[in-house]
Amino acid sequence: MTGWSWRMAMGRFLGLLVLGLVVLAPPSMAMTAADLPATPPEQERVVDQAEVLSRAAAGELNRRLSDLTSYGVEANLVTLKRVDYGSTPATVATDLLERWRQQDPRERLVTLVETRTGQVALVASPALASRLPPDLLQSTAEDTMAGQLRRGEGYRMTMLRGVQRLDTVLAGEEDPGPPALEAAMPAVRSNVPSHEETTASNALTWVAVLLGLGTVIPMLTWWVFSR
Repeated sequence: MTGWSWRMAMGRFLGLLVLGLVVLAPPSMAMTAADLPATPPEQERVVDQAEVLSRAAAGELNRRLSDLTSYGVEANLVTLKRVDYGSTPATVATDLLERWRQQDPRERLVTLVETRTGQVALVASPALASRLPPDLLQSTAEDTMAGQLRRGEGYRMTMLRGVQRLDTVLAGEEDPGPPALEAAMPAVRSNVPSHEETTASNALTWVAVLLGLGTVIPMLTWWVFSR
């Protein structure tokens, strides 16, 4: 093989290496309503994109959400790692609600959790405003759910408390309000990394590797073709 042929082969190899790393790199976790199911799921009402719920927890939440159909409310819970840039959990939840209402006109309730920030959005069809007023939805999202997540309570218990509060109001009873501050004790910090922490660590590793290759490969390419 001549020197020129060897340089060409090396250049192709480096190019394929970069392409392969880009393809294998984990996709961005930022999501919009368009990245979620086009039709509202009924059998599995929990869409756990962030993978923060165990199978048992998702099943329990699915049953509790299904119970709300007795009040004429189709309810779904969605978890995302993070929403797309320029969006908020509230805008994504609203877009998703409108998208699903176009497919199914029944009165609908959507709970969306962004696990990166711990923000929660609760949106409902306009016709539910008399039974689930905006102040109730905001308080349930912020105080009953997001506030408890920030205090270290797990996703399962936090979401169940939120659903139970709405269930109580839909049943015609008085709003129990958010849990008392002393009810949620800070969680003990574990030395074992969580699934979310492991995923974040892996993502940072990929970024570091790609940045390193982005520096080394151009230098190697220059060295090969300059000889």
